[in-house]
Amino acid sequence: MTSSSPALPDVGRPVIELAGITRTYPGPPPVHALRPTDLTIGAGQYCAVVGPSGSGKSTLLNLLGLLDRPTVGTYLLDGVDTARLSEKHRTALRGRRIGFVFQSFHLLPYRTATENVALAHLYDAMPRGRRQEEARSALARVGLEHRLDALPTTLSGGERQRVAIARALVHRPSLLLCDEPTGNLDSATAAQVLGLFDVLHAEGMTLLVITHDANTAGRAQRTLTIRDGVLSETGRVATDHG
Repeated sequence: MTSSSPALPDVGRPVIELAGITRTYPGPPPVHALRPTDLTIGAGQYCAVVGPSGSGKSTLLNLLGLLDRPTVGTYLLDGVDTARLSEKHRTALRGRRIGFVFQSFHLLPYRTATENVALAHLYDAMPRGRRQEEARSALARVGLEHRLDALPTTLSGGERQRVAIARALVHRPSLLLCDEPTGNLDSATAAQVLGLFDVLHAEGMTLLVITHDANTAGRAQRTLTIRDGVLSETGRVATDHG
């Protein structure tokens, strides 16, 4: 089922609402990567998802990021029923409402930090000068206003990840999805990136971080565990941004 255009997000709704979501890959035998799952994540919450390799973390991330469709169930993103959207409008909704941060930074080595971030607006109608301005603003937000013209090859691992985070933030998404964001960083650098996540959370950003690292998970308000495709809540739900 498709719609002619995506509905506007309902600001009174949670950012994520999953109802009976499953993902089964055809066999034989069929693989039940995600068992029936209900999940609600409110605006401004900071959640971590932990689980062993092959537990279903990547499947969950792909579904939440609108990179895959569930076998059954309902996924509302900002109140929008994503199952009712065409692929074109799912892509548009993903581009407007979701920012992605991965373990690998995926930066173009011969483009400056500003240019790498501005590329997120490449297919927008936004004028080039405005793209550059937005990119510089996003880099300042992650503390890299002094590295605007630096090439990735001259940046530390933590700085490269900050550029990647700035690129994810430049669209002002309502949800930041992070897949092992500290996996390629040493402990001191990882702590700096996690400190940035704390700041973004305090500013009201909704974050969901997939991680195998207990320290990373421990920074979140909520901890969700996935094992054999079954998602369960294992950590407290805080009532503030602390």
